[in-house]
Amino acid sequence: MSVLSAAVAGVSGLVLAVTPGPSPTPTATPATSLGSPGITGFIVTFVLAVALIGLFLSLTRHLRIVDRRSRQREEEDEDDAAAADAEAGTAAGVVPPMPDADDEAGGR
Repeated sequence: MSVLSAAVAGVSGLVLAVTPGPSPTPTATPATSLGSPGITGFIVTFVLAVALIGLFLSLTRHLRIVDRRSRQREEEDEDDAAAADAEAGTAAGVVPPMPDADDEAGGR
């Protein structure tokens, strides 16, 4: 049993040696505060947000212009193709049929 009591005494002494006591000196806090960016950070963030909103509005406007021009070019190409087909038909000696008076599409 003396071995067991010696082991317990050794472990308890080890636990007491490892357990820290209260620190006699206060811990120093850093002089600079990293908690808040302040008014400068707010102004920079606000200016960045306004610039991005302006960029997105400009991008939307330019994409609408490109889409409108694309549709106009497609319509012009279709009109040119239809005119070329009509000229090719009359040039080959094929005359398109005359619409009847009852035909709603040709009569009006």
